[in-house]
Amino acid sequence: MPKLSDTMEEGTLIAWRKRSGEPIKRGEILADIETDKADMEFESYTEGVIQSLAIEPGTTVPVGTLIAVIRLPGESEEDVAAAAASAEQAAPAAPAAAMPTPVPTSAPTAAAAPLAAAAPAALVSGPRIVVPLVEDDRILATPRARRLAEEKSLDLSELEGSGPAGAIVVRDLEQYLKDLEAQEPDAEGVRATPLAMRMAGELGVDLEPVKGSGPAGRITKSDLLEHMASQKKIAVEREAELFRGALQLSQKRKALIRNMVQSKAEAPHFYISMNVQTDQLKQLRDQVNEESADKRPRLTYTHFTIKAVALALERFPEANATYREDQKHIALYEAINIGLAVDVQDELVAPTVKDCQGKSIFQLADEANSLIQRARMRKLQPSDYADGTFTISNLGMFGVDSFYAIITPPQSSILSVGVIEQRPIVRDGKLDIGTLTSLGLSVDHRVLDGVKASQFLAEIKRLFESPEELVRDGHGFGS
Repeated sequence: MPKLSDTMEEGTLIAWRKRSGEPIKRGEILADIETDKADMEFESYTEGVIQSLAIEPGTTVPVGTLIAVIRLPGESEEDVAAAAASAEQAAPAAPAAAMPTPVPTSAPTAAAAPLAAAAPAALVSGPRIVVPLVEDDRILATPRARRLAEEKSLDLSELEGSGPAGAIVVRDLEQYLKDLEAQEPDAEGVRATPLAMRMAGELGVDLEPVKGSGPAGRITKSDLLEHMASQKKIAVEREAELFRGALQLSQKRKALIRNMVQSKAEAPHFYISMNVQTDQLKQLRDQVNEESADKRPRLTYTHFTIKAVALALERFPEANATYREDQKHIALYEAINIGLAVDVQDELVAPTVKDCQGKSIFQLADEANSLIQRARMRKLQPSDYADGTFTISNLGMFGVDSFYAIITPPQSSILSVGVIEQRPIVRDGKLDIGTLTSLGLSVDHRVLDGVKASQFLAEIKRLFESPEELVRDGHGFGS
């Protein structure tokens, strides 16, 4: 599996373009692969014959995993088989998180049960209970001690032996029984052996519902472990009833989740919003589109938003910046690259319009339309996502009044655009009907404070409400 982007950790095979036994030339397309950035064509880097295809379409594997074997000119099948075997041995192991967790179907054996308890205990601070990972018949004990333990329903693993080589002898059991008799119940009236009580505290298990099988009905270690296994089985069965299925995540969706979690964890977000009148913007849009006819791209509110944000970022360069944790400084971007959040086949992507500074609204419209079209055709390349310095997210077409998006790292701001609709407003002391939208700005407080962010958003509002400037450089419009 090739590494087709700088952040790619695993890839999903979409389809093979070649079959086993077919010849292939250098540069020919071998497969379509989904990465965390895009669906990409994988070109063969050598010439030969397809010896075998190691994985099926739809399979997700880590980068570096063997996916196909190509027999080079002059190689024998034995040579190829040996090389493939060597590659498989050197291939990276699948991440531990991807390995399925065994589901117990019955109570664990005496040997397996302590293993199940040992892992959670490692997460608890304080003194540790060392549970012997052996069965009863492997614990050193004299025959008389074994018979007495069986008569009294004692768990030998709870005792420490004082006999030769640490073997448990009868006096150890007798002392243990005396200690049990002297032990007081806990605050809830639960009676348990000292080891079971300590284990329950470390593992965070409530002993009240546990049924004891030890002396005088006390709860033993075995009772505790059997109860835990039973509860886990019930939880697994309950989960199977609760959920009807699972949705497999694409590589791009996994990358988005990682980025959003990182952003919320590391960037201290704060949020501001402004209501913006768009009556003049609508009139100007309709006028420009009518005059342009088919000679220029038809302008949308998204195109006007890109242009307004680009001009505002030119005038407030500190908003076009990122915080660098390793160097403890704010780095100002040279270019203005505006990402557009687009929903494509239930996946959110954000292709980037590059170098927006100084471009006319028609140039920006052409580039944005091209990106959106390629996104809908799933033809975006990793370079189409790269180097964004600011992002616009518009949910107005879905009727959303207002919202705040999560900042895309390493950017420091993202603009949220709500629905444009008629609302009652007050003009010159009189109630009137106007067309408004709500703009929300999510900001990384490490980069901008409230005053600077408000000034930046106010500039975008001003450009929306006095939009002639947005088309002034558009080849005769607004001049």
